[in-house]
Amino acid sequence: HHAVHLQALVDDAVSKGARALTGGNLPPKGTVGQFYPPTVLVGVTSDMRLWKEEVFGPILPVYKVKTDQEAVAVANDCAFGLGSSVFSNNQGRARAIGDQLEAGMTSLNDFAATYMSQALPFGGVKDSGFDRFAGIEGLRGCCYVKSVCEDRVPWLMKTNIPPLLQYPVNAAAFDFVSALCKLFYGFSLADRLGALVTMAQCFLFPSSLKKKGAVKTKAA
Repeated sequence: HHAVHLQALVDDAVSKGARALTGGNLPPKGTVGQFYPPTVLVGVTSDMRLWKEEVFGPILPVYKVKTDQEAVAVANDCAFGLGSSVFSNNQGRARAIGDQLEAGMTSLNDFAATYMSQALPFGGVKDSGFDRFAGIEGLRGCCYVKSVCEDRVPWLMKTNIPPLLQYPVNAAAFDFVSALCKLFYGFSLADRLGALVTMAQCFLFPSSLKKKGAVKTKAA
């Protein structure tokens, strides 16, 4: 059962140099069911199983760090990311650390407070799952998302394929599409103004455009 799994994690850590300050021993079989005593481990290193594996039990591994960035790196060095907590006398410092944690939830100077706030979404990242329950996001997770587009003012403007691009494709189509891309994604104002001029030429004076290599097609 799960208590045996927890004991295996503790035994592995102790065999590799960790020390149990309290707990660390599974009660005799048949005495307390699946209860596992609260355990605090120090001297934990990254080569131990409980560094990488999901514990889901009352085991608290203690790892000393020198900087906030090291603390963030250690916390994120894991395939799981469900909940997290940051404790500090400096609220701003705690918030800055919490913002960098790769977890679905973070409580500042508290534990699992996000779960008690049922208006907030519950869920994790990485191997701790995807999607959410509770909150608006949880409700959306029970829905099918459908995208719908329509003309906002259909009597004034309709979304039609420009005549130059309708079959049979006009000879100025390539210049028109190139100019359209520059109009939206041009790096400078000059690029976009030049694109507007080219688009106007395509409609008003297509013969004035520099000829591209024509491709002849034959209808089936």
